Amino acid sequence: MNHEVVTVVRSGQCGPGGDPHRDEHASHRVTLVGIDAGAVRAYTAFCRDYGQIYRRYAGAVIGDAAVGRTLADAALQELGVQWPYALRSADPCALGWVLLRTATAFRRTSTVRVLQCALRPQEVDALVLHYRLGLSAARAGGAMGVSAGVFDLLRHDALRKAARLDWGLNMPTENAV
Repeated sequence: MNHEVVTVVRSGQCGPGGDPHRDEHASHRVTLVGIDAGAVRAYTAFCRDYGQIYRRYAGAVIGDAAVGRTLADAALQELGVQWPYALRSADPCALGWVLLRTATAFRRTSTVRVLQCALRPQEVDALVLHYRLGLSAARAGGAMGVSAGVFDLLRHDALRKAARLDWGLNMPTENAV
């Protein structure tokens, strides 16, 4: 059986050696078992493409960037363990997003928990990714494993529902459908 150990350095970063921000760029190691080199490259590319979004999202929803990085890395490691299954699924990004949401579920800020009471989980995520992190529909949707069109629908639905709740959250409603 093929055992591949992959060291993933955070998106677009140089890695530890001499970097003044080395704690921000720390890598994680994942042992991928029984998969070919193409699958290893795919997992490495996934981490490169979405790792930073995962870390920023986790930090935003729990209100602590350092703990968010730790939780996001744990979700990425779990995805690495499940990577052979993820590759057989409809979209590995969707599975990764579920793992990230699960990793952050019990540490959410009170504001995010209030939103979760009124909105579907993906709608909350759409608001965080677009309005808090400033991501485009294509980039945010890709991270979540949905198309840009589906992401826009989630965001618009969330804004429409939030506008009806009168929470005083000052969410932009001009784009609501």
